[in-house]
Amino acid sequence: MVDYKDFEAIFVKENRRFKTALVLCLFICSITCLSVITSKTYFIYNNGKIFEERLLAEDVCKASFESLASGTPNSSLISKDIIELVEKEPFYIKLDNILRISSLENGACKIIIKSEAKLLAFKIGLAENSSFPFHYKLIQLDELPIKEEVI
Repeated sequence: MVDYKDFEAIFVKENRRFKTALVLCLFICSITCLSVITSKTYFIYNNGKIFEERLLAEDVCKASFESLASGTPNSSLISKDIIELVEKEPFYIKLDNILRISSLENGACKIIIKSEAKLLAFKIGLAENSSFPFHYKLIQLDELPIKEEVI
């Protein structure tokens, strides 16, 4: 049988080992956490205006293209020059489905549509002015050609 003094000595000795192991683990964990926190760069962006403008530009692209493709251009969304051009040379596309609208750069977006089982892509140029009813107007429409691969 172990007397109390021997038991206390063994207990204190083991307790020191556990404390040392705990301190070592805490030290390694804090070094790891510190290295993870300092190696990452975090950005906090407070101005969401650019994202709202892109969404607005994409919505204006969609609405202006739909009105132009239907043959009834909306003067609130499309510039006078384009409307006059459409009156001289009618522009009509049967719009089956709009597959994608994306903002390319400031003042331009790209629309991909399906028309009569064909894929078509257009680059739309937009003019930006706060006096416009929807802040943007369609000023340019270019069809993007499909590049054929040589077999």
